[in-house]
Amino acid sequence: MLDLETLLACERDLAAGDGATYRRVLTEDALVVVPGMLLDAEACARAMGAGPGWEHTEFSEAHLVPVAQDCAAVVYTFQGVRGRTRYKAVLSSTYVLRDGVPRLALHQQTPVT
Repeated sequence: MLDLETLLACERDLAAGDGATYRRVLTEDALVVVPGMLLDAEACARAMGAGPGWEHTEFSEAHLVPVAQDCAAVVYTFQGVRGRTRYKAVLSSTYVLRDGVPRLALHQQTPVT
């Protein structure tokens, strides 16, 4: 269940989603590390619900890092466009299976400059 395609599908859903999407996918104790901030699950969901979504996204150079039978990380390069803003970063997301469903426990972004 925690294969590369499944986790990339989760990441695409999050990139296109809003706060409700994040509340559904993040674990209750999830942490999200973005440039200059460390967010818990609810703070991340509020932030994603408050702003506009990405108009265009690209995912490349994806790698699966198996951690345990019910845990894996996906690492990839993300490019997004929102209005005149272009964002490129290397992202890492660690998922755990909860009741057979992939849930995001830890996410980290490193901008590419």
